[in-house]
Amino acid sequence: MNRKVQLLLLNLVLLAFNSQAKSPTINRIDPPFWWNNLQEKELQLCVYGSNVALFEVQSKTPAVQLVKTEKVENPNYLFVYLNLDSFSGKEILLDFSFKGKHFLQKYQTKKLEKQYQAIDEKDIMYLVFPDRFANGNPANDTHKKLNEKTSYRDSLGARHGGDLAGILQHLDYIKEMGSTALWLNPTLINDEDAYSYHGYALTDHYLTDPRIGTNADYQKLGSVLHQKNMKLVMDLVPNHVGIKHWMVLDPPQKNWLNQWPSFTRTNYRATTKNDPYASAFDKKKMEDGWFDGHMPDLNQRNPLLATYLMQSYLWWINYAGIDGFRIDTYSYNDFDFMNKCLKYIKKEYPDFWTTGEIWEQGGVMHMAAYTEKNAFAKAPAGAELTSAIDFHLYWAMLEAMNQEPKWDGGLAKIYYVLSQDGLYNNPSKNLTFLDNHDINRIYTELKEDDAKWKMAMALLFTMRGIPCLYYGTELLFTNPVPRTNDGQIRQDFPGGWATDSLNKFDASGRTAKEQAAYLFTQKLIQLRKSNQVLATGKTMQFTPEENHYEFFRYNDSACFMVIVNRDQKALTLSCERYAERMQQFKTGYDHLLDEKIADLKTIQVSANSCRIIELKP
Repeated sequence: MNRKVQLLLLNLVLLAFNSQAKSPTINRIDPPFWWNNLQEKELQLCVYGSNVALFEVQSKTPAVQLVKTEKVENPNYLFVYLNLDSFSGKEILLDFSFKGKHFLQKYQTKKLEKQYQAIDEKDIMYLVFPDRFANGNPANDTHKKLNEKTSYRDSLGARHGGDLAGILQHLDYIKEMGSTALWLNPTLINDEDAYSYHGYALTDHYLTDPRIGTNADYQKLGSVLHQKNMKLVMDLVPNHVGIKHWMVLDPPQKNWLNQWPSFTRTNYRATTKNDPYASAFDKKKMEDGWFDGHMPDLNQRNPLLATYLMQSYLWWINYAGIDGFRIDTYSYNDFDFMNKCLKYIKKEYPDFWTTGEIWEQGGVMHMAAYTEKNAFAKAPAGAELTSAIDFHLYWAMLEAMNQEPKWDGGLAKIYYVLSQDGLYNNPSKNLTFLDNHDINRIYTELKEDDAKWKMAMALLFTMRGIPCLYYGTELLFTNPVPRTNDGQIRQDFPGGWATDSLNKFDASGRTAKEQAAYLFTQKLIQLRKSNQVLATGKTMQFTPEENHYEFFRYNDSACFMVIVNRDQKALTLSCERYAERMQQFKTGYDHLLDEKIADLKTIQVSANSCRIIELKP
């Protein structure tokens, strides 16, 4: 074969190769399927694959209107908008054509049967870290196709093997304790190189992490919870994704992420969002800076991305029967986007409960400004967030237990925080807590003082708000101080692994002290659940005096008096001061001591203790 023929054949091969490389192919369409009976009729399909922007698209389903297609900088994306207003079928047929060749793509839809149950102040929430609770399926502990391929329980930052199967196996433990709602830290896939167990660096918005389970497992969890008259809360992460998210590895547009000339971390100053004197520079750095080097910040002002995110959230609500969202790092999100997003969800679920992580020392007004349409708090127009995770009440309760009483400290902190509840439209929807996956265990913070722990728990379950219990708090879990790794507050639950020598899911595996704490927790939860005035009633508090503090939970038919005595000596409390709440009552019953009180003129309170007294006519 002569040289010219060789070159000709080579050119023909290269031409064929280039032609084949340019031929569009579809790898995925998000959402993977949809519903045909929603209030929102427009659907955005994100079509992804090699050179899919070369396709021309037509709807072959007469009842489905193709509104438009939108091409972006990256030819591997094509956004297709459909109107489903007249459609009630199960299958949409789309014609993707390229150079005279037609490819018919079927897209499935379903009729939505809503499973949703509204979350409110009558609920008791239980927070579980999925990788550290229980390993129900050891076969899914590692996956060769994922970047982090190992699982080591002796490493604080590694995968430990906890999963949805383990949670399903222990739902009765959670229900028997009295909890009605389960909040799981994120379960979507985090296909990062290392330290991926925490879940806050997701790499696919539509895929459960296979080391935790499958989408079907998550859907089953929602279904089983509803069968047990319990609810499911999803941990939502709108602000950022993982550095190896498939849309970060091959972004649709340059402005899909908030970009900087060089890596720029957020300043974590959430107060800039409603500071009337804040600089534009500080505001931008707060909102657009990256939360961490492996967590790129999403540009929620991009309309294509905004719709993609909103649809993914509604998809999970519909698919798994999710009853509420805990929204991570809420302050770092774009306000306009979040309001639009929550309105989008409320179009389908008008009373859908959401709570935002607003972890900032800037004061109650700052926190209320994110959640309310309260003019005094100068909320952004149309604030749609239901409630806040109440860090200010947490800090107040911690100080009340650990500091000596003074005019503006100790027990007075609780008083001052509650005195600002007027900034909220409905503070009873706030999520209240004593510890969680980001802070020290409460028993550790209280230096393992049983009396203080009991008082703090009593406050949690008698105050306004939706109380949330972090797994293990009921068994006095602790952590090292100072802690050097977040894994130390996200420890494995003993008994969740087949090789564990102790099983603390069962009373036989607990120490006497742990069992007493569990029963105390169970008693408080049952007290709140059986006396709805503790959940839904009004609050009246009296200014703290010396080392004690009193408040009432009441309605037209019931009244509870809560007394906290932080003194090292017993208190004889004269009740004349509380006549406006107590004058119609003659006797009482202390639910903690199981003791009748025949005369309410004075009440005896032991040193460092709390009394929860139901007042009787």
